[in-house]
Amino acid sequence: MAKNNSSAGDNVKQFPGADKPEEFHIALTKELLPSGLSKDEKKVWNYIGPELSKGGRLKKLFVDVISEYCRIVVRLADARKDLDDKDWTYVTTGRHGNQEKSRPEVAQLNDDWRKWRSLVSELGLSPSAERHLSKVQGDLFNNDFDKF
Repeated sequence: MAKNNSSAGDNVKQFPGADKPEEFHIALTKELLPSGLSKDEKKVWNYIGPELSKGGRLKKLFVDVISEYCRIVVRLADARKDLDDKDWTYVTTGRHGNQEKSRPEVAQLNDDWRKWRSLVSELGLSPSAERHLSKVQGDLFNNDFDKF
């Protein structure tokens, strides 16, 4: 069993850009804002951009992925609102009587949710995904197996 190393704080490193002022991250978010996003999608971009920048994940190369994340977030919100307004199911009548079925929009919402979940993982936007992306942090314990 590994034992606690009192000098563990020496191994901890900051994410690239974490030491920069908030204004830097906001400016980078505005600089990389892609054209073609709707008003609501831009709100999501402006909300998530500075946080991604602090973690070193707001880069020109990732703009398309982040844009798609913004689109999916807005689509999910719109689909939920629409389904809440209409009802999530409908009733059909046939030779087997009345059957309650999910609207086709529910399947689309589920598909969008899977896309959203994948993008959350790719961008490190959940606690578990962030742990996988934080290799820069270093180990809290001295691990002899790292030498191999």
